Amino acid sequence: MRPTNASVRRGTRLAFSIGVNTTLIKILLSVLLVACCATAVAQTQTTATLAPADKQIAESFEKRVKEYAKLRENLEEQLPKLSTEAKPEEIQTHKQRFQDRVRAARAGAKHGEIFTPEAQALIRRIIKDEFKGKERAEFRDTVLKEADTKGVALRVNYPYPESGELLEMPPTLLLRLPQLPKQVRYRFVGRNFLLVDRENGLIVDYMTNALP
Repeated sequence: MRPTNASVRRGTRLAFSIGVNTTLIKILLSVLLVACCATAVAQTQTTATLAPADKQIAESFEKRVKEYAKLRENLEEQLPKLSTEAKPEEIQTHKQRFQDRVRAARAGAKHGEIFTPEAQALIRRIIKDEFKGKERAEFRDTVLKEADTKGVALRVNYPYPESGELLEMPPTLLLRLPQLPKQVRYRFVGRNFLLVDRENGLIVDYMTNALP
């Protein structure tokens, strides 16, 4: 959940009401304001810096991802709630049921429905522009060498291995890419680029040859 100006004000009133000292209040405000600024920068990077045609492509992509997020949220709400004391096997069973429901609901989903040709072209340009010269070569080597993704099958609606890739996405790249809802994340698999559900682990869609 992203902090807002209202949440900053509420936090300040709460801090004073419980007698928090001035130094701690300043630290709290600084953290909240930095978070707000980071969100604003992300929004600026994904809209203001794009040409009108590219902005439209990005917004259409974001809309398709949000439609998936809404679908999977509705399906998850139909499942029995997990107890806070759930055992690992209960968590795994819940995840499997979640996967089964999403896969059934998206039985006809195909590669490229979210990563349309236009969206793929835009994302390739963003990645290419973000990393240039020596930096591009180093980033490519890092992705290809450090990500253990040899056994990851590129198939829509199939699970992405939890241990398949530990490489974190570069923050500067994430700021420039179309923004995602909290339920979904980007992942590299070799030179390919995936949308993966954070909770059920399914591959939502993917594009090939994303890495220059």
